[in-house]
Amino acid sequence: MRLGIAIVWLIFIAAAMLTPGNNFPDPSFQAEDKLVHFICFGLLSYLWCGVGVKRDFVKGLQGRVLTNYLVFGVAAGIVLECAQLYIPFRSFDYMDMIVNEIGGIAGLLAYFKIPTTKIGLE
Repeated sequence: MRLGIAIVWLIFIAAAMLTPGNNFPDPSFQAEDKLVHFICFGLLSYLWCGVGVKRDFVKGLQGRVLTNYLVFGVAAGIVLECAQLYIPFRSFDYMDMIVNEIGGIAGLLAYFKIPTTKIGLE
């Protein structure tokens, strides 16, 4: 179940970030865009950290959790932001990329703090 949700969320984020952006509404406040990036990549990292991992055996940042975090919590944020250079009416923003990474770290930390068995993601 977790893998399916993680894949859908990755596709949603990729589609949102790689859609030509001339019809998007302006953020209602200055930090709204950064907040959206933080939430999107925090949830992406949280979902992917647990893919293929038996929760009872996780003792820390190691093995599959580390690989999943590096690919989906770090690399995805960098790649998707850089890909915006080639999308009409979209632009690369260093601050968006930094916020993506901060969100990824938050998702990793949440993975270790939030018991996933209680919310049916395992």
